[in-house]
Amino acid sequence: MTRKWKRILRLFIIAAAICLGAAPANWAKAQDRATIVPGMKVLFENDCVRVQYHDVAVGEKVPMHSHPAYVVYTLKPFKARITLPDGTQRISEHHAGEAYWNPPITHSVENLGNTDIHNLIVELKPGGKCQ
Repeated sequence: MTRKWKRILRLFIIAAAICLGAAPANWAKAQDRATIVPGMKVLFENDCVRVQYHDVAVGEKVPMHSHPAYVVYTLKPFKARITLPDGTQRISEHHAGEAYWNPPITHSVENLGNTDIHNLIVELKPGGKCQ
């Protein structure tokens, strides 16, 4: 990992620790993405956060899964269809270098773009003992 990405990862972990007070007490009920996607890359994990590399190939769909509250840093621009358990759909589009917050969610993700999706995701673990 280059110094640039180590610095970005460190900033994400600090931001996640600061925001931890906003994390809800319960995870959503669908499966954890780590159990749905074989080989999902976890870059860092402790009692407070899990940092993962999120990649979805063009046309690929990640099945229904859950996240606690989390921050996303987009490494490349992407366009994806987000589907919720009730069938509601929305399109998510972001540019490279954006960071954004998501509350806890259960969803599936389908890459609608012309390039693979590459993001860093920092999940805030509910009930962590971090201050």
